[in-house]
Amino acid sequence: MFSCLHSSKRKAFTLIELLVVIAIIAVLIALLLPAVQSAREAARRAQCTNNLKQIGLGLANYESAQGTYPPGSIRNGGGASQDCAVPRRHTFFAFILPQMEQASIYNAINFMVPSLDSASPYGVGSANGAAMNSTAYNSAVSSYICPSDGLSRSYPKNVAGRSQSSYGGSLGNKDVMHWWNGCPTSGSPTIESDGMFNADYNYPVSAVTDGLSNTLFVGETSKFKNDADGDWFYQWTQDAWYGSNVGPGVSRIFAFATTVAKPNSQVLIPEPGGDSTYYADWDLNPALQLQNMGQWGFRSMHPGGVNFLFGDGSVHFIKDSIEVVGAPNPSNGQLTAGVYRKLATRGRGEIVSSDAY
Repeated sequence: MFSCLHSSKRKAFTLIELLVVIAIIAVLIALLLPAVQSAREAARRAQCTNNLKQIGLGLANYESAQGTYPPGSIRNGGGASQDCAVPRRHTFFAFILPQMEQASIYNAINFMVPSLDSASPYGVGSANGAAMNSTAYNSAVSSYICPSDGLSRSYPKNVAGRSQSSYGGSLGNKDVMHWWNGCPTSGSPTIESDGMFNADYNYPVSAVTDGLSNTLFVGETSKFKNDADGDWFYQWTQDAWYGSNVGPGVSRIFAFATTVAKPNSQVLIPEPGGDSTYYADWDLNPALQLQNMGQWGFRSMHPGGVNFLFGDGSVHFIKDSIEVVGAPNPSNGQLTAGVYRKLATRGRGEIVSSDAY
């Protein structure tokens, strides 16, 4: 018997075919990756919007219960309880914690002593606010952190009562953060800003005569990209401001932000002008470059703009290109308010159409 053995060759990819397949896969990944990243950012931005809506509900519920919105912060207090030596610095983010379903954190805060200071105001004795409030103010509140805002690398676990936040109340357009605008016993008058949230001031709905739908309440204050101060992060646990690690003439604030700078401006080093150029009308001075002073402004990690909570509870994405200032006043040369600055005031009769932003 004869048997025939048949042999067959296995066909393999040639080098050229393999390179073509790899190239096709690389092109597909290159096309797909931006779409995936865009989808992830859209999800993060949606979560950020939801965070602001939760804050808006908290503020509305507080107002419903108290008949007024919370003060931006309790710094020195007022009347007989005023203490100009040791500010307390508790912010509205702490005051609305029960409305944010964070009653356990709220109940752990002693509002009679400072949020961080180790001194003791109001004759409390040797109470150390930094120690007494550290447990509460070490707690991270997820609704106060935008998912696009990277967590601090230097402080992976919030320490020393400094809990991270991505949001700040709208101060408006006036400089009320420098020390000479503080406690009256220091020899200077207390300056009230034109925004919704001020230290030691609080407002009812009736004070928002521009209309809740036309007034900024809270905006994003995320970390800066490539921050000159290193791994700096915003905090909801205090309304303090501090100097910069890069040298004198640069300051940072917490709990608040202003609309003097356009959205997503970078840190301006050094800050423009000097002591004599600030105070109440700094936003009107055309010689200052305040539109570029991002360290006191709103910013986000979302491309192209910043999410803002309005007084009616709605959240809008305001683009970086929004008009900040208008044409100078021909009679005195001072700047006039643009759409962005008009939205920040609570009662100046500046009604802005929604299609303007």
